[in-house]
Order: sequence, then structure tokens, then C-alpha cells
Amino acid sequence: MKKIPVLDTIRFAYGFTFGHLGAIIGLIWLPMVIATVGGYFVLAEYYTALPAALQAGNPAAIGQPVLIVMAWAFVSLLLYAMMYSAVTKQALGIRQGPALIYFSFGGTELRVFAAMLGLFAITIVFTVAYVVVDLLALAGIKLAVGQLPATALAAVSGAVALVLLIALAYALIRLSFLLIPATVAEDRIGLGRAWELARGNVWRIVAVGLATVLPLLLVLLAAEVAIVGPEFFLRHATAPAQDAAARMRESVDQMKTMFQHLPVLSALSFLLAPLVAGLTMAPSAFAYRALTAPGER
Repeated sequence: MKKIPVLDTIRFAYGFTFGHLGAIIGLIWLPMVIATVGGYFVLAEYYTALPAALQAGNPAAIGQPVLIVMAWAFVSLLLYAMMYSAVTKQALGIRQGPALIYFSFGGTELRVFAAMLGLFAITIVFTVAYVVVDLLALAGIKLAVGQLPATALAAVSGAVALVLLIALAYALIRLSFLLIPATVAEDRIGLGRAWELARGNVWRIVAVGLATVLPLLLVLLAAEVAIVGPEFFLRHATAPAQDAAARMRESVDQMKTMFQHLPVLSALSFLLAPLVAGLTMAPSAFAYRALTAPGER
């Protein structure tokens, strides 16, 4: 069983991202412009229409903005499949040299799109199973031992949920990390291949992610807190659960606040997109090459 070389993977991730930043920008800027501009207008409609529907007490009007967001999520997934395919090809060495503009919907991009869609569907299935198993476990405990005190029931529920959450995280890490390079390099939807290659490497994948993706997520979080303001996060969900009207007003205020900062947040997402693409695609591409290179197993 081959192992991912953690330090070499991290070094390659940063070296590729900053050493090929111009090429990454050229490969993703056009689809990213479409994703950013389209996403802004879709979210602007959502943050305008949904609060209005909630305030008017019109449940029928809530469906339209939600459906628009769902439809746009499908389109944006296609655009991200294009971007991630191109950057992965560059990281794998399939494509070389600089790039000024890139926009392609070929077989590779469609396979990556299908693989990402498949991963999303599996995530939904696992999440539903997680909830169902947790509820069934609690019901079984009640039948077996009778009514438990609230604290004991909460402890049992928490323990079951933790075990299931760890299993869910394990499955998603193992499925997702090598998914795109396996799909790009092998000309097939690589869910099964990604699962196979990641066997025995989950903790190494976690270590790589902590060194590459986590710092980027912390930067994004800090920037969002600075833009929106810490009070946005501190005052979230402070209304009593039984006061539906207060909870609704709070949700409306949250959406209005987010809408005010949407242009800056969209611009931030656009500017950081090359770093996100590089630091997420490069380590998985390098790890894929290391795991599939000829040699002793």
C-alpha cells in the first residue's frame, strides 16, 4: 500500500500555486467572472426576495428565490468543474505553459462535473443516513432501557452522533481528496478510484489539508468577519426558540446585513479564487501522481 508523502505534497502545493499563479489566473479568470457576477445577482435576488416573503407571511413566495439559488448552484458547479479540471491538468503536467484565457466544456469537464455531482449526492445520502441511524439508535435505547433522564439521553445521543460524524468525515475525506485528479487523468468518473487510492492515507490527507486548506479558510473567515463585522456572528440566533416572530425578524435582519456586504464579499471571493484553486487542486494532483507512480507497493 503506497503512502502519500505529506511534506513533499505540501511543498508542491505552495510551490505550484505561487510558482504558476499567472497560469492559474489565466485558466480560471473567465469562468470565475461568470460565476462571481452570476452568483452576485442570484444572491442579491435571494437576499431581497426571501426577507420580503418572510415579512409578508407569504410562504408561496419563498420557493422562487430558493429554486433560483438551486438552479444557479447547478450552473456554478459546471463552471467550477471547468476551472478545477484546467488547474488539475496543469498540476498533473498534462497541460504546460502559461494561459491567457480558458473556457472549455469537453469530456473531461463533464466527467469532473458528474464526479462532483456524484460526491454531493453521496454526501446527502450519508447525511440522511446519519440522522436516521441516530434517531433509530435513540429509539432502540428507549425501548431497551425505558425512559432515560434528559442528561443521560443527551449524552447517549451525543456519543452516537459523534461516532456517526467521524464515519461520515472519514468517508467524505477518502472519496473527495483524489476525486478530481483521478477523473482527469483516467478519463472516467473517479469516485471508486479515489476511494481505492486513499486507503490507508486518511490521516495523511488530513495533515495535508491542515497545512494547505486550513490557513486559507482562516484567512477567508478573518476577512469575512472584518467585512461584515463580528457583531453579525455574535448576535446570531439569540432570540428564544419558542418566539417564532422574533426568530423570523432576526433571520430577516441577518439577510439584510449580508446583502449590504455582498459586493465586497463577492469581490473577495473572486480575488482569492486563484489561491483557492491552487491550494486545493495541487496537493491532490501531486498525491495522485505519487500513489499511481510505478514502483514498489
